[in-house]
This record gives sequence, C-alpha cells and structure tokens, in this order.
Amino acid sequence: MAVFKCKMCGGTIEFSQGDTIGVCDSCGTKQTLPNVKDDAINSLYNRANTLRLKSEFDRAEELYNKIIAYDETQAEAYWGIILCKFGIEYVEDPKTFKRVPTCHRTSFDAITADEDFKLAVEYGDAEQRELYKAEAKEIDSIQKDILNIAKDEKPFDVFLCYKETDDSGKRTQDSVIANDIYYQLTQEGFKVFYAAITLEDKLGQEYEPYIFAALNSAKVMLVIGSRPEYFTSVWVKNEWSRFLKIMKKDRSRMLIPCYKDMDAYELPDDFAHLQAQDMSKIGFINDVVRGIKKVINNDSHPKKLTAVKEAVVMQNENGNVRALIDRGFMALEDGEWEKADGFFEQALNFDAKIAEAYLGKLMAELKVTEKEKLSDCEQPFDNINNYQKAIRFGDEALVASLHECIAKINERNENNRLAGIYSKAQNTMRCATTEQDFFDAADYFSSIKQYSNSNELAKQCNAKAVQIRKERLAKEEAERLEQKRKAEEARIAAEKARRRAKKLSAIATSSLVILIISIVILKAVIIPGIRYNKAITEINNGNKVQAVSLLMGAKNYKDSDELLMGLLPNASVSAGNSHTVGLKSDGTPVAVGYNVYDQCEFFHWENITSISAGGYHTVGLKSDGTVVAVGSKQNGQCDVSDWKDIVAISAGHMHTVGLKRNGKVIAVGNNTHDQCNVHEWKNIVAISAGHFHTVGLKNDGTVIAVGRNNVGQCNVSEWNNIIAISSSGLNTVGLKSDGTVVAVGDNTWDQCEVTDWTDIIAISSSNYHTVGLKSDGTVVAVGLNEYGQCNVSKWKNIVAISAGDNNTLGLKSNGTVIAVGRNDCGKNNVSDWKDIKLPDNQQQ
Repeated sequence: MAVFKCKMCGGTIEFSQGDTIGVCDSCGTKQTLPNVKDDAINSLYNRANTLRLKSEFDRAEELYNKIIAYDETQAEAYWGIILCKFGIEYVEDPKTFKRVPTCHRTSFDAITADEDFKLAVEYGDAEQRELYKAEAKEIDSIQKDILNIAKDEKPFDVFLCYKETDDSGKRTQDSVIANDIYYQLTQEGFKVFYAAITLEDKLGQEYEPYIFAALNSAKVMLVIGSRPEYFTSVWVKNEWSRFLKIMKKDRSRMLIPCYKDMDAYELPDDFAHLQAQDMSKIGFINDVVRGIKKVINNDSHPKKLTAVKEAVVMQNENGNVRALIDRGFMALEDGEWEKADGFFEQALNFDAKIAEAYLGKLMAELKVTEKEKLSDCEQPFDNINNYQKAIRFGDEALVASLHECIAKINERNENNRLAGIYSKAQNTMRCATTEQDFFDAADYFSSIKQYSNSNELAKQCNAKAVQIRKERLAKEEAERLEQKRKAEEARIAAEKARRRAKKLSAIATSSLVILIISIVILKAVIIPGIRYNKAITEINNGNKVQAVSLLMGAKNYKDSDELLMGLLPNASVSAGNSHTVGLKSDGTPVAVGYNVYDQCEFFHWENITSISAGGYHTVGLKSDGTVVAVGSKQNGQCDVSDWKDIVAISAGHMHTVGLKRNGKVIAVGNNTHDQCNVHEWKNIVAISAGHFHTVGLKNDGTVIAVGRNNVGQCNVSEWNNIIAISSSGLNTVGLKSDGTVVAVGDNTWDQCEVTDWTDIIAISSSNYHTVGLKSDGTVVAVGLNEYGQCNVSKWKNIVAISAGDNNTLGLKSNGTVIAVGRNDCGKNNVSDWKDIKLPDNQQQ
C-alpha cells in the first residue's frame, strides 16, 4: 500500500499500486491520485502538497515541475501546477462540511484554456479526466464571481504590501510604517490600497476580489519590510509575486522594495533588478512620492478596471465573442502568438464565420502585431487558409485591405528582384574585361528591360562586346598572318636543309620514320584496339565495371567515347538539399527550388552531358570533359574551371568530386573530415560524394571511401562485385552485379534494409531513405516516410531516380519527371518539365 497526502485537508490516503482515484479518511473527499512506482516521486508529491496547503504556491509549483522533469506523463503533477497558478485552497463549508475550493490568485484566463490543464487531461485516465474537468468548472465559476465583484472597484494608484502581524499575533513594525506611508501618500492625493483600512469594511467577506482589483489597477507597489523573513512570508510574497507577473506584461508599472534595519543584499533575489529604498534614510518618503508621481503622471489612469470588465464579459457566453477578439488583438500587440490564436479560436467556437477572428489567426501565424504591418511580410500569404477564410467572410473593406497587402508585397518583392538583377548586372558590367563578360551583363539587363535604364545599358554592353570581338578578331588575324609568314620562312629553310641532308641521312631517316610510325600505331591503334575489343567482350558478358575501365584507356578509338559515356552515370535529374536540377536532351539544364546562392542560375550553359545538385551548388559536366559550377562558393566547392579530361562528376553537401579519364579522382571544397583526400586513388570507374565523405568504385568491383565515419558509412572495404554506388550524409549503398543491394551506415529509419531487393539496375541514397530502380521500370524505397518520400510503389516506366533529403525524383521514359515528398522552396515543382535527357541505354 502507498500513502499519499490529501490535497484538500492534508490527511493521509492509503491506496493500492495502480489506483488513480481515492477517498480521504479524514475529510471524505473523492480525489485524483498520482500513478507512480518510484518512492522518490511519491515523496516529492507529498512535499509539494504540504507546501501548497500552507499557501506556499511558488515553492510547491517548483516541486511539481521537478516531478514532470522525471516523468512528463504525470497528470497529477500538471493538476498540482494548476492549483498553484490559481492559488487554490480547500476550506470546509460550515453547512455541508465538504471541502470547497477558494481562489487566492485570480486570473483573467480560464483554467480550461491553460496548457497545464490540457496536459493533465491528456495524460489522466478516464476517471481522472472527469474529476479534473468538474473541479476546473467549479474553480472557473469562483473566478467569474470574483471578477464580477472586482469590476465595480475603483482603481488604485499605490498598493502597500507588508506583513500585518508576527508569529505571536502582535502587530509588526512593518504595519506601523505602512500606516505612516498610507497617510502621507493620501495627503499627496494618491488612491492607496492599505489592507488594514481598505478592507476594514469587508469583514465577513472574501478579500480576494478586492486584492485582485487593486493589484490589477495599481500603478505602483511598495513592498515594506524590516526583516528578510517578512519579505518572504506567505501572503506578502503571494501579493508581490503576482504584481511582478503583471509588470512583465505592463512595463508602465513599478515595484519599489522598501527596507529597514537590514542589508539590501538580504532582499529576495526576485528584487535584484529593482531599485530598492532604505526607509531609514532622510527624505525616503519624498523620494518615493516623486517616483510615484512620475509613473502616475505618465499614465492616464482609467476610471474603471476595464481589463477586469473585459474578463467578466468573456465569462458571459452571450457577449464574449467581441471580448475574445479584442483580447486576441491585445495579445498580438504583446507578441503572445499562441495566446492570441487561442482567443480567436475560442471566438470561432461561437461563430465560425467571423472574418476578424480569421484575420487575427493569420496575424498570429505570421507573427504580426498590427494589421497595418501585414504588408511588411517577406512573402505573400494569400495561399494560407486563414487568409482565404478572412476573404471569404470579410466585408468589402477588409477584403480590399488584404488584397492591397498582397499587392504591396508582390510589388515590393518584384522591385527587389529587379533591383537584385540590376545590381548584379551593374557589377558584371563594372568588372567586365572580355566580350563574354559584357554579353553576360547585357543578358542580365535585357531580362529586366523595363527597369530603370536597363534597356540602354544592355545596348551599351552589347556594343562594347561587339567592339572587343572586332578588336580580338583583328588581332587574331594579324597574328595568323604573321605565323603564316614565319611558317613559310621556316618551310623554305627546312626544305633547303632537307635537300642538303637528304643523301647523307636517307638510311637513318628511313629507320627513324619507321620506328616513330610503329610507336604511333602501337599507341594510337593497336593498344586502344585491344582494349576496345576486350571492352566489347566485357559488355556482352555484362561486366560493366571492367568495360568502363578498358574504355577509359581507348580514347578516341572508334566509338569508344560514346560507349564509355553510355556506361558511366550521366545523371539528368538530381535532388539537392532544397533545389532540384534536370538536364534536357539538347544539353541545357533546368532547375527549381531554393536559389539564394544562384544555384539555379545556368547562364550560357550548353553541351552538358551530366548534372549533379549538391547542398547549395550545382555542377555540370560538358561534352569536352570540362566542368562548370554555380551556387555557394564559401568552401571553394565551385572552383572547377581548370578541370579537364573529366568523365564523371558528383556534388556533395559542400564539396565536389570529379573522375578523370585516367581513373584518378580530384576534389575541391570543404575538407573538415578529409572527404577531399582522394588524390592517391587510381583505377576508379565511378564516384559518389556524400555530405562529409566520398566513395569510389574500383575497376575490380571493390569500393573505397574517405571522410566522416561516425555511423559506419565508410565501412565498405569488404564489398565486392559492385557495379554502382550512391552515398549521402549518413549512408552508403552499393549495387551488385547480380541485381542485389548492400548498404552501410545509419539505420535508424530502416533505410539500410535492402537485403531482400532483387533485379535492381540503379540506386540512390539520402540521409533517411534509400530508393532502387528495378529492370521493369518500377521503383522500391525504404526508410523515413514522414513527407511521403517513399510513396513510389505505383510508379511505372521509370528510367532514372534521385533521392533528396526528404523527397524522391523519378525520370519517366517519355522524358517527364515526377516527384514525391516535402516540397519546401518548390523543389518538387517539376510536373511541367519535358524532354529531359534519358539514360543512353534508354534513348528512343
């Protein structure tokens, strides 16, 4: 049996393990119990309940929070926090002898709207939920009565907070000081709340409505104390802690700690940021009066407690809609977004067609404090549901103002876009030295012809480019003629020398020529021919990796180049972190998605044979073996302009890798995990760049890897018979020659569960999911499917795939592209793409 202290009277309740409802033997009250197995937590509950019964609500709340830190599912701890927040004390009704709640910390907010109440209901069982709701209803009714009384109270200027009697029941020195201060302040014309006098005509009544009204109207609180323990006594602390919470929402209020016969450092830590007053100093009261006058004079004090009245109206179901909406907009002004949304949602519970409520929810969603500031939003919001509802139910004025906001945002963004292009064009023009530079600047200006003087500047740039071209052509022609003249002179001189040496070197020359021709034929014809024939045999035998290695050494022999490019991965769709790129059949790229670093800007790109999207950059392989790149350059990942003789590329998160025709590998970009240390690699036939590691496939079907290996993504040394590879931030996947798949790395979301895959012809890996293309054109996927990125089971006629961080792309045999998964920044907007280049073995 476990023992629990009754939260009504402090008696003990014995209950069996697993019980969540019990009855106190002392007061007979039926109440909820904690469901705990840990003695330490049970002890915390009993200590917290004891403190709450003593009205030490703040200390009790700290213990309830400790319980939640141990176990966030403790419904009874959340309910304990509610009792502390609202200062609930259970007293015996003299008529019924039952324990009924009283409220010492009244709030404008209903208990049922409190997040801790919602959590208590969420984690409680069925019986607990019923009791929580019944008690909350009773407490809300008490609050309503308190607010109804408080609304008719006149406002106060100053609230005197002090300890009236000591432990023996004698009047304290603090109460005498408070009495003196009361009379001096009233003589100055201030309305002062002084419990000994203000509440003397309230005998036999509850004090809370009057204390609540005074706390919420007073602009200044004086906390008076001659001993440290008097400042922290239960009811004194209850008053000043409530006032401090009000100050957080209303910066115009002021709390002044007033101490005597003690050191200022002995004041509560909560006062550390406040200016305290030593009451023993001469002129103390004059200083206080001056401070109070400043506060009062800077604020036009309302004649009534309008905030209290609003709360009372909100309690009245017949008139609370207006109050809810007004409270919502007040919360927006204070930046309390969730609270504001809650008020508007409550208003909609009474009438689902209130345009103002939807406007308020829209402002809370966008974190906008005033309606006039909606037009300052960064992006248009006309696709948001709350906007559409506000338009649907709003009057002409509201609809017109919202349409105007959208128009202003679009106009501003368009102007910013044009200004950005204009600035880029100006910079290009300013730094231009070659004809291509000026043509590029002209293209920028031409794309925004109607903006400023762009059309005129475009003409200037084109004219300058044409002038440079003419000068260049003239210079090249002069150099060509000069070279021709020198060549003719050299030819004549050589002819003369040849004739002179003809007889003497006939035999030697003949031998040398034969030797040179033999070497040339050996290197240019015989060796490449042998390699070419062996490659054809390997292709016929299905040995793709060996064929690629042989064709790399048969450059320009017959159709070896075409065969090589057909065997190497020549990606035409690629998913980056937040953008997507595609390669059209005419060798030009297209892109959608995030473009802050210009990773989707492909000016003058042409003759592209393969494309790869990285974290925030894009890399393209040209037909002449050179490489181009755009996007973020902060790690040097786009420094590829001097690359030559490249046959394959791969863009990682912040680095770029290239495979040379001689089987060696080069890399640029971020190298914090040695992911670019590939210069010693050789006999490589395929590459794949992950986030912070790089993987290479060798011509013998084995795999090597460098870089970060925190989850085993580089553990590939035992792989064999591999014909394709794919890597991401956390994984590496390999396709074997028999159509099966292997994977290493993180498997939190089962993204490495590929052992049962068969008949696979292509693979693609992301951090959290893995995709495979089968020979029949269907697609399989495993791993995290939070955004539907693995919903590919119905795909057909697919010829290529690419897995992004949280989306998946598929290239169909008709040259169109489909996508599933998260569409942030519009990276899945590929439905209008056409004529995307097909893999060489799928060309129609």
